[in-house]
Amino acid sequence: MKNSHGKVIWITGLSGAGKTTLAKALLPYLPQPRLLLDGDAMREALTPLAGGYDLESRKKFAFAYARLCKLAAEQGLAVVCATISMFHDVQRWNRENLPGYVEVYLEMSEAVRLERDDKKVYHASIGQETPVAGRDFSPELPECPDIVINDSSLTTKKITERILDFLSSNDAKTPTVDLS
Repeated sequence: MKNSHGKVIWITGLSGAGKTTLAKALLPYLPQPRLLLDGDAMREALTPLAGGYDLESRKKFAFAYARLCKLAAEQGLAVVCATISMFHDVQRWNRENLPGYVEVYLEMSEAVRLERDDKKVYHASIGQETPVAGRDFSPELPECPDIVINDSSLTTKKITERILDFLSSNDAKTPTVDLS
């Protein structure tokens, strides 16, 4: 059964863009019940089922993430999904199938991503076993995200406020929150 109170906030961007940091900051301001689905954690849980890092496996993962979001949102959860998952097929499927879908694209420069490269994905040698989106292959950038953040000087707090403002202007069930 669909519950109109569920929503999915899909945060996408390349590795090091700040997806997980933003998702964790945003989550407490969303109505209960809520759920954070982080791409790295989901990949770890689902790898035995879906495979590796080739493009076909990545797309399978992205659709699996999307279906998990749908399942949770249809049960009334506010879901924040932080994942690269840059495939136009997935983005279109999300927009058509996910309740309360909002797509947030963190478009950060290569310099910013390199600086934030805690997992050292960009610093590993080219041709490494795990291909890196944005370095070893070109991802399909979001075609029509609801929110684009391309200013690395914005704090996580300011970006969170921008998302909450967007949600409150598009959904009376999401309160405006003062983060000061």
